[in-house]
Order: sequence, then structure tokens, then C-alpha cells
Amino acid sequence: MAFGTVVQKRSPVLFAGRLRHRIDIVQLSSAQDSTGGLNVSADVIYAGMWASIEALSGTEKFAAHEFVSQVSHQVVIRYIGAAPSWQAANNYVGTALVKDSNGNLQQAQGSGGLSGATAPTWNATVGGTTADGSGSTAFTWKNLGAAPTRTGVTSGMQIWFQGRQFQIEAVLNPDERTKMLILMCIEINDSLQQLTTQPGDLS
Repeated sequence: MAFGTVVQKRSPVLFAGRLRHRIDIVQLSSAQDSTGGLNVSADVIYAGMWASIEALSGTEKFAAHEFVSQVSHQVVIRYIGAAPSWQAANNYVGTALVKDSNGNLQQAQGSGGLSGATAPTWNATVGGTTADGSGSTAFTWKNLGAAPTRTGVTSGMQIWFQGRQFQIEAVLNPDERTKMLILMCIEINDSLQQLTTQPGDLS
């Protein structure tokens, strides 16, 4: 290697002003409905946040082929860390996440509420619910499965944005500085893929 060669790439920068798209990161459910198909209504919004959704150019798509050749968009978000432990007498908002004593991720349902003085007996079944608190401030938790050790965003999740859906194919933590995440995605219900009405089809 020549003297003075710089091997590190330029560090990416998070521009907060570009996070102008409100998205939901969704954890898909494996539960089946009565016909044997996937129960879409059981899907859980893992997090709602502001993001930057950027379509990749042809050159960028070619460069991205090392981990997936079909990537069409990259979504940039602030870093989402692992969930904190449950706390007593704490006001939890709806969709708040905690790590329970069994190592599972629990999500507050509805509008949330005030947690109890002692930890509840957690439902260990994925999709199962646990009651917390008492009286008018009581609420329930939903088990989302094993809690992450780092970020909770994985390649098994989807991004929902204004009726569009993106399958996350890779989750990148640039420089491992836990400042931002770059989600490499495939749009799976692009409007261009929908059937169009041809002249003469109208009655």
C-alpha cells in the first residue's frame, strides 16, 4: 500500500432537515387467519419516526449488488437502540417498548398508561398480552418476541409509508457510531406494478 493512502471511507452525515417522511417500521406477524394465509391485522408497528426515503440511481443499485441486487430505495433514520428494562410507576405512551425479565420485547398497547408498583407476570408467548397497572391508568403489553441486543430494526421488517410498502433487506450502522441507520429496501407494492385500465375495458 502506498504511503499516505487513506483506507477509510468518508463518514456519512445525518442531515436532520432531510428526515421529512413519516414512516412506520412494522414487524410482520406469522399468525395465520382462518384461510391459512397470514393474518395482516396481527402485524405490529414497531416504531413510528421521521425518515429520508431516497430512490437509488442505476449506479447506486449496481454498487449495492454485493448484498442484494434488487434494492431500489434507501431509508435513513436516527438510530434505534435496544429497549430499556421495565420501570415501576412509569408513564408509558402507546407503542413504547421495554425488555421484560424473560428477555422478550414488550410493546405498550393503545394509548399506554401508568405501570404498576411491581413488575407484572409477563406473558412469554409471542403475541400474548400482559396487564399492567390498575384502575383507569391500566394498560396492556404485547409480546413481540426476543428483545434485540443492539438495534431492534431487522431485515425481517417492513417500512410502511403513505400506502407504500418496503421490505428491509439490510440494516447498516455506518461507522458503528449508533447515530443513524441506513435501511436498504425493496418496494414491494409499487404503483407501477398495479394493473392499469386499458381503453375499452370500461363498460
